[in-house]
Amino acid sequence: MEFGWSAEEVSHRKWIREVLDKLLPSNWESISVHGPGSDAQTEFSRDFCRNLAAEGLLVSHWPVEHGGEDAPVWQQFILGEEMWAAGEPRGPQYMNVNWVGPVLIRFGTSTQLDKFLPPIRHGDAVWCQGFSEPEAGSDLAALRTQAVPVEGGYRVTGAKIWTSYAGHAGRCFLLARVPSSHGGEKGKGGIVILLTDMTSPGIRVKQIPALIGEGDIHEVFFDDVFVPSEDRLGEEGRHGKSSSTHFRMRE
Repeated sequence: MEFGWSAEEVSHRKWIREVLDKLLPSNWESISVHGPGSDAQTEFSRDFCRNLAAEGLLVSHWPVEHGGEDAPVWQQFILGEEMWAAGEPRGPQYMNVNWVGPVLIRFGTSTQLDKFLPPIRHGDAVWCQGFSEPEAGSDLAALRTQAVPVEGGYRVTGAKIWTSYAGHAGRCFLLARVPSSHGGEKGKGGIVILLTDMTSPGIRVKQIPALIGEGDIHEVFFDDVFVPSEDRLGEEGRHGKSSSTHFRMRE
């Protein structure tokens, strides 16, 4: 059994390094030292990811019908290795292209795909994920942030913690619970995913000082934040129940 890289994969890695040599400026090291969530690297990532998209390397692993090239999984693995070795010049956008976009492709409506995929594909979007909570940690079945159904959408109240890149994100992939008084179930069955606009009234972001980098993690507070129904991803309480769901687009 052959465990080495194929000639095509070696050539692909060489090409990525050539692209990086072309796109990274001479002062890149002074930018990257601050971390992917820093002001400097986040701002740099916008131009870099647009240029990476022009080179065909930002979402090449996505399906062709959504702007990708159906690139083989090992090419995506090599891309991730080279990006991290270079200090992750995609900044926080590595998350958009590797899991937010693919999840939207799998579960999003046509309206949501038209709304959210182009900014990711063009290198213009920054997302964060609202999962962990002060009282629940990463136990999603115990999350307490509530999404109360109202006319036209939901009213969200609660808090998230250890939220990477929240200070720069335009959208939050937010998990909240529909209370039982409004038809929600216990455990994971009552969870709803809301693609929340981070500029919505009632959202407050507080940076958490950390050793891993500037601006990488935050607390996020939601005070009666309205999220329209059109920004709900999938059905209430139905996420993660299909054993056929498979994502190969990962680092």
